[in-house]
Amino acid sequence: MGKSVVDEAVAEERFRSIYAAFERHVFAYCLRRIDRDQAIDCTAETFLVAWRRIDDVPAGQAALPWLYRTAHHVIGDRYRSRTRRRALVGALEANSLPNSVDEPEAVVVRREADAEVLAALDRLRPADQEVLRLAVWEELPHREIGELLGCSAHAVDQRVHRAAKRLRRELGEPARASAPMTPRTEGQGGR
Repeated sequence: MGKSVVDEAVAEERFRSIYAAFERHVFAYCLRRIDRDQAIDCTAETFLVAWRRIDDVPAGQAALPWLYRTAHHVIGDRYRSRTRRRALVGALEANSLPNSVDEPEAVVVRREADAEVLAALDRLRPADQEVLRLAVWEELPHREIGELLGCSAHAVDQRVHRAAKRLRRELGEPARASAPMTPRTEGQGGR
């Protein structure tokens, strides 16, 4: 039998609340990986899955990693190296503040540096790209990245470290023991 009218109303209200709280985050997540039109479609599909599985969506802030994981699965087959690079550059430009007080020279230099990093990122393996995006751009704790990728936080620590090392190598930088772009987790010490 189907859900009762009351259950449906509660589910609909819960869905509306989740959508209002996290739609922008999921869209930004998708937009960093694919072009705008595909990001719109993938965001809609992610929330369609959330609606269909509303009872499986965790409560509160725990819903966001669940939605990221769902979006990850939705867009997993949409990766193409050239399209991915263009989408990242477009997302970066879309995130620039239009009323910035930066001098034009600083903006040009920053965009050139951003393009170099994005090009280097594009040359990495998809798994390295994803773990760096989740750690640096999405700013997820390593524990949540581990849940998303199906591994431990310690494994994520290692993956982020190795991926950042490979990215530095792509950028022509020498390997360092501690890189500023490698997010630190609690309990990490420097020896």
